[in-house]
This record gives sequence, C-alpha cells and structure tokens, in this order.
Amino acid sequence: MKKTLITAGLATGLFFTSMVGTGGSASASSVHYKDVKTSDNFYSAVESLIDQKAISRTNDSFRPYENVTRGQASSIIAKVLELDIENVKDPKFKDVPKDHQFYKYIAALENAGLVKGKGNGVFGINDPLTRGQMSSILVKGFEIPLIGAHDIGFKGFVDTTRYVGGGENSAVENGDIMLTLEGQFSQAIETMHYYKFVSGYKTGETYKDRGELLEFRQGEALKRSQLALMINSMQKGPQYEFLYFKDFDITNKSVSTENGGWSHDKAVIDDSSIISIKDISNFETVAFLDGRGMATTLDNVYAILEPKKVGKTFARFENGGGTGKEKVLEITVTGSKGNFEVSYKAVTPEK
Repeated sequence: MKKTLITAGLATGLFFTSMVGTGGSASASSVHYKDVKTSDNFYSAVESLIDQKAISRTNDSFRPYENVTRGQASSIIAKVLELDIENVKDPKFKDVPKDHQFYKYIAALENAGLVKGKGNGVFGINDPLTRGQMSSILVKGFEIPLIGAHDIGFKGFVDTTRYVGGGENSAVENGDIMLTLEGQFSQAIETMHYYKFVSGYKTGETYKDRGELLEFRQGEALKRSQLALMINSMQKGPQYEFLYFKDFDITNKSVSTENGGWSHDKAVIDDSSIISIKDISNFETVAFLDGRGMATTLDNVYAILEPKKVGKTFARFENGGGTGKEKVLEITVTGSKGNFEVSYKAVTPEK
C-alpha cells in the first residue's frame, strides 16, 4: 500500500506571463528580495521556498525571470524533498566535483533516481533546466503515479499529444481515435496538467471538442519564478491518496461503448463525505475510443481518492469486467485536514 501523499494544488497551477490563469496572493508580512514584489503572482511561492530553507534568506535578489540552471534546481528540489544530502554515493559527473556547492544535492537526486546525466559522464550543471525535465523530476520526486492517455482525452497539450486515425476532423466527429503521447517527458507533463499543477501557453486556436488549444513548450528553459510556482502548486491544496488495485487483487476495468465513450466497472464509496473517488486511472500510453463498438478494454491500475474527514467507510469495486464479483475494502481515515492518514483492510462482501 502506498502511503498518503500530499500532492495537490488543483486551485493553484503554474502560471506564466501571457498564459492562462491568474496569480496567487501574498501571504507573508515582509519582502525579502528587492526584485520580488507582493503583487507578483509568484510572491507567496518564493516566500514558501524561503520558509523551507530551499533558497537563501540573506540574498538581496531572487532573479525571478532568469533561467534556472540544473545545478540551482537540484539544490532547491533536494531541500524541498528533504533528501539525505550527507550520505550520498558519488554519481561521478565530470562537471560536478565533490567540492562544488551543488555536489551533495545533485548526488542526492541522482541516488534517488530523479535526475540523470546528459551523456559522456556530464551532468550539465550550468545548463538551463527545461520545462519538460522539471515536470519529470517533480512527478518522480513527489511520487505521483503517471496517468494514461485515456485520462487525457481531448484535454492534452498540442505539443505533447497526437491524434491519429482517419484524420483529426473525422476522428473527433465519429469517436474513432487513437491518442499517442509525443516527446520524452510528455506523460509526466500530462500528469502534471491533469492535476492542474501546470497550465500552458495559448496558441490562439480552438478546436471542436477540445476547446482552446494550449501548448506546453517542454524544451523551453524554465524561469526561477516558474520553478517556485510549480513546486508551490504541488505542496498546497487538497490531499490525495493513490489506491493501487494490484495491492488488493482488484481487477477493475473500463470497456468502450457503442457511442465512443467508456463504461467503468463499479467503483463506489459508501460515505463519500469521509473519502471520495476523484477518478480511476491506468498506465496505458495509448487509448482507443471506438464509436463503432469494438470491444476495447483497459485494465484500471489505481483509484485517486480524496480524504475529507476522519471516519470509517467501505469502498466497493467490481472485480473483473462485468462479472459482478465485488471486492470490498474497509477504509479508515485518521489525522487532520492536509495531513490525513488512510488505511485499508479487505473484507468479505455481504451476501
């Protein structure tokens, strides 16, 4: 069973100049940097990094619009994730000697499997970190399970998803469509997008069934203010718990219907005021939506649950593609809002 994760921020997102969304409000009583004003949408996010000792309180400037380097980002992220930076194994990057100020942070991230080198034994310590790279690091660092193409539907960024089949127009109109993810970091990006940790740049185009089209620009350098906002959005907001079906031998499925939609096996919670199901996801990288009724099936992998208050209830999952067999879990929520603990126990269904 995976531990409870505070990975939300659905109301915050990541906003940029000329992007969708509005800025956050200031919450601290003083301004630490001469280039960060209380009216800036990233003010509270920067203050949060200061409070976590992830950035220096004594510097007079934050340089919010400068590109963040791979070395700088490693220092900030390792501190935010509270990684062990003392007992590290040397990753042996040629450009990161042991006496470098960022060595222990880069080593900690590499040891945790969150970063890799750029080839030829080089980390690229002074290279700018891209938006795609950061999405991948944070999804892994905050232990957020990847969502699949089925969850993205028509809401993906135009530069991370591609629709193939009988042409995009006909595909959208008759529901016969195959969605693929484009680019090395696309699944991590779309996972961040799904939880509204990030938003995209307007393209100026709209499309039927997709609305206003957005692009993410995964290869573009990330600004220091954008990094602060991204981290802040993942630390604030509702709390989510990921219930992996394999841990309890649950074989919940989703089956395509004749109208091109999907029918999920039953997944209900007796008292949703205690904990509710936000969605059910899978790890598929390709989703097939067939308006002509082909028997397409996806094995669901995990349920995204939102604990809301202390209490005990039961979750009921149909176990196996319309078989009618039921798997029941007793769910207990303890703790307090923002720091709930959730435990599960399989029980015998009532006859």
